[in-house]
Amino acid sequence: MEDEQGSGQGGALAEALAGWVGARIDAAHANPATGLVALAVYAGARRVLGAGLGPRVAGAGVLPRLPRLRAGASHPLVAAMRAHLVGRRVLAIEVRRDGIAVVAGDPLPGENDGEGEGADEVERAPEARPAPAAGGGLELAAGGGPEPAVGGGLEPAAGGGLELAPGARLELAPGRRGEARLLDAAGRLILRWPPQGSAPPAEIAYPADPFAAGAALVEASDEAAAGQEKAALARAVRARRAALERRAEAVRGDLGRLGSVARLQKTGQLLLAQGGRVPRGAAKALLDDWETGGTIEVALDPARPAKAQAEAFFAKARRYQRGEAVMRARLAETERALAAVAALEADVAAAEARAEALEPLAQRARALGVSRAELAGVGAAGGGEAGAAGARGARAGRAAPRRPFHAFRSASGAAILVGRGAADNDALTTKHARPHDLWLHAKGVSGSHVVVPLPKGASCPADVLVDAATLAAHFSDARGEAVCEVSYVPRRHVRKPRGAAPGAVTFDREKVIAVRVEAERLSRLLATKEEG
Repeated sequence: MEDEQGSGQGGALAEALAGWVGARIDAAHANPATGLVALAVYAGARRVLGAGLGPRVAGAGVLPRLPRLRAGASHPLVAAMRAHLVGRRVLAIEVRRDGIAVVAGDPLPGENDGEGEGADEVERAPEARPAPAAGGGLELAAGGGPEPAVGGGLEPAAGGGLELAPGARLELAPGRRGEARLLDAAGRLILRWPPQGSAPPAEIAYPADPFAAGAALVEASDEAAAGQEKAALARAVRARRAALERRAEAVRGDLGRLGSVARLQKTGQLLLAQGGRVPRGAAKALLDDWETGGTIEVALDPARPAKAQAEAFFAKARRYQRGEAVMRARLAETERALAAVAALEADVAAAEARAEALEPLAQRARALGVSRAELAGVGAAGGGEAGAAGARGARAGRAAPRRPFHAFRSASGAAILVGRGAADNDALTTKHARPHDLWLHAKGVSGSHVVVPLPKGASCPADVLVDAATLAAHFSDARGEAVCEVSYVPRRHVRKPRGAAPGAVTFDREKVIAVRVEAERLSRLLATKEEG
């Protein structure tokens, strides 16, 4: 009795797919997080076969649409299906007790393979019919057919004029622990998903109504994926809020050091007055404090005369004073961003887990500097491609790989990359920057490497150059100076000498810009920092 019911259910799906033989396969998608695999054909109109392989959706049916949330083209299963199936014709569809097999073929040389002719080609189905080849592969034969399937295998009808050569075979075993197998024309395994294999049921429970089952499959997949995307978005926004809180705390610490300006100036004055009696080569000095009657211990550079080092204390005091306006502006900007992120965090928590509801929130998050890697795939709907790698990492709670640079945006939206440290400078310059990108560095002082990505053959716009030079000055030992000279050259003219210290490079064909560091410009740039 069960066999008869299973056969009838498989027959309903086979009947629904009957008109697809000869149609062109024009799309292949998957959402590995939910287990939904979708194969779309054009047969007078778009038709979509769906198979849920688990863990979140299981079963098979005819989908009313493509899934809104799906992996990008770089996913192994999607890449393999597109390479071996998309653009080919359906040679046969087999609905079996243990799964569904779609055999794809290419028109033989000289045959018409034009766009938009799917309906006609279904009517004049291929004359050749697939038969098992040695080793399990398929070959064209004048007669015979595939092994009997549940409800009957779907074979090309005789009498047509279009001849197809078998190219690949996709086998789908729906179920909570199902799998997909892609084989070439000789029956050799191209790809198995999941890679570790699975234990699909010996017999598939096919739906009595494949259209209703397909509608439920795609809705369940999108609902499950959207729930995961909402959780990923919430985590990314929380991470951004934490980063802004750390930044605000750091700026408050910088502002707290303004109280040391008077002490620095006093130390410089005492060193000027008493440095003559400090022994040459001393690493520290005890200076008489005329105001309190005590002494002040000062650390010195043994290689330089004590009096000559007084200017360093005056210069540091001047940098603190000049940087006060920038620091206060940055703190105000950070606090405004924190308020915006807190509001976004509340909106994300209240949002429905739907792609169309999440996408506007993801756009707001990007505008507030949330890492694009953490947001990959969030709210990707319609015909969009989800960034599978970033989305999977975020869903699994794994942090995106650390970048060796921070990204900022100019007023025009151009990216400006700033190295995060000495070793990071090397990685930015030698691994991430392209030969035609613009490379900048504060002249004559230690500092971050700065890179402006440019299209090949393009020159850097003047406003972007000034923005990049401003960041190069800020992220260097010249921070706080009103004017700073910045070197800039195409990346191809920068070299890393063998054995050089981290961050140390040489370059030629140098040009120099003297940039006046404007507090308003610097605050605008710092507010665009993308964490990652």
